Amino acid sequence: MKNFLKNDKGGIVLLAVALIAIVVSLLSTISLLGIVQTDHLQTQYQNDMLQQELLLRSEAIRTVLSLEYNKYRPLPDRIVQIESDDRRTTYNIDNSKDMTTITSFMGFASQEAVAIRTLITAKRDQSFVFDINNKSPVKRFSERLMRNESLAEYQYFSHIEESENADGGGEAARVKFWGPDILWGKVHSNDDIWVQQAGGGTNNGWPTFYAMVTTAGNFRYYPSGTLLINSPAPMYDIFLGGWEEEVPAIVYVPTAVDIRANGIRPFSNPNADIVYVKINGTAFESWYGEIELVGYEDFEVYSWYPMNAAQANFIINQGGNWFEDSDIVWTNQIAIYDTTWIQGPNGTVNNHSVFVADQQLWIEGDIRGKQTWGCADTIFIVDDITYQGTPAGNPPDEAPVNMSDYFGLVSEQKILIRYKNIDPYNNFEIKYDNCNDIYLYGAFAAIGRGNENLHGAMTCHYDGIFTFQYHHGHGSTPNFLGPSPYTGDDTLYTYIDFHKFIYPISPYVQPNIAGFNLHGGAPQTNGTCGYPYESTAYISSFPNDNPSAYVFPYGTDWPWYNPVWPESSSNIVFERGIIHIFGAIAQTRRGFVHRSGGDPYNHPFGNSIPSPWDINNYKYDGSHPSAGYDKDYHYDNRFLYIQPPDYPEVYRGWGAGTLSSFDETVWSFKVPPN
Repeated sequence: MKNFLKNDKGGIVLLAVALIAIVVSLLSTISLLGIVQTDHLQTQYQNDMLQQELLLRSEAIRTVLSLEYNKYRPLPDRIVQIESDDRRTTYNIDNSKDMTTITSFMGFASQEAVAIRTLITAKRDQSFVFDINNKSPVKRFSERLMRNESLAEYQYFSHIEESENADGGGEAARVKFWGPDILWGKVHSNDDIWVQQAGGGTNNGWPTFYAMVTTAGNFRYYPSGTLLINSPAPMYDIFLGGWEEEVPAIVYVPTAVDIRANGIRPFSNPNADIVYVKINGTAFESWYGEIELVGYEDFEVYSWYPMNAAQANFIINQGGNWFEDSDIVWTNQIAIYDTTWIQGPNGTVNNHSVFVADQQLWIEGDIRGKQTWGCADTIFIVDDITYQGTPAGNPPDEAPVNMSDYFGLVSEQKILIRYKNIDPYNNFEIKYDNCNDIYLYGAFAAIGRGNENLHGAMTCHYDGIFTFQYHHGHGSTPNFLGPSPYTGDDTLYTYIDFHKFIYPISPYVQPNIAGFNLHGGAPQTNGTCGYPYESTAYISSFPNDNPSAYVFPYGTDWPWYNPVWPESSSNIVFERGIIHIFGAIAQTRRGFVHRSGGDPYNHPFGNSIPSPWDINNYKYDGSHPSAGYDKDYHYDNRFLYIQPPDYPEVYRGWGAGTLSSFDETVWSFKVPPN
């Protein structure tokens, strides 16, 4: 050994061995450090994955709430910092959203959805030397598809099931589903739903619901009011799609929020009271209607006055003159109004909404594309609303499925099917189209809410309803061309009833002429009163110049209550055919679409003479024939997937908890983008 050490070559070898040992030791140390670092990093990366997944789940709730608050603004990003004993990790959360579609499996149009995409990356302030840029290679990326829910998803929705006559008590308020009612789509009410076995139909007098029916209240049996499930009602024959009581109420927001925020506003005439819109495809044209005070006129009320040219001729041929031979018993002072029509703007709308802020909206049309029309005031439907891609009478959701046309109509007050109206598109002739069936395609929402502080118990009359105009018809005397008793020349006689009746009703009318107050009475012919079904005693009473022997005229309509007043009772259309709906109806309060004509709330005095009108308190005097429409309601199943633009959304309340207008369809993890 000594010789080996003394040998120069032996020392070199030993040195080499030592160096090798040192290198091996160093490499072992480095390797061990690498193993430790790798193990530490793997642990950290696993922690990153777990933490990022938890953050993704919390972010899912946060982004939905942001989307709910304002679905048009960008989703907010987020930074989350988590500190441990020796380091701080910063998680950067980037959010984005896009409109997308989900392929459906039911043969309908692709389902619209909002794709919420979230990317999370991590970075640490302190790390081992080998983690040079301090960034974690772990990234998590998720996509959540949210389907917007709207009122269009319900064939029938009501916030309050009681009628607009609710101030008259329970029976006046009661509206029921009964035998003729067949509903194919989802039904929901935030109120009790009443069911009656009556009226015929195809289900032994019971209504038929083919889809789920839910209520935040209970199902009740009419007339007893007991729970329907405890009544003789065959639940499984009525609710073929299922039923559920006491579900969370839909939070009802009575403003067209999205339409107000996003809708175009082409109508800017501050003097107009009406915007009359006719739609053809994606194009529309319009007229403005300005209701103007023409002036005040005095009308002398005579103890006898002719109702047509034949009577005028008869009296003249007898040598009489009603202006001279009859007494003037009163003078009516009447404010006369007229509507002036001027052309409004034309334009186009597709995949957008339109908002009318300051006028009533009168609307009709044949729709192409996606469009929603909203109005802060009452909406009158003046003719059919149909789809260009679907023949009238055919369902848009059956083969061939209409893949393009979707319509929404939203009033922040009421929606009424108009009775008759002046048509500026047709030489200002009277339009009768709504009196013989009407076809309505789309989703219709009347979301007005009455002001209880302002109207008290009468608030029910100011809630949004879907109904028809002119429920209580009575005849009035039209203008006529007849001879003058002075010259014999043809003269235009106008406002005839103002010469025969005292209007407005006045407390100062003398008792001996009180019968001249505006009144109705028992029907003579055609089930109603008023011209031409007048009292034969009055017709033959000329000359009637003895106050104690006055024969009073029979009765007449309230002036201008009929939209085309004055209209003969023989021309009034009481039964107006069928409402053919292919879509959805939502309303704050359930509106009538048919009236009996003799309900005690609106006709409390029966047919007594005189039985005073009190139109401000919804008393219309005297009975009349039944009026309104039969129902032919079909749901448009496409609304389960696609809603009209900016249509009112559905918010569900869960106790004191979450509101959500979006339904989570798919949530998945995906490969992060580069």
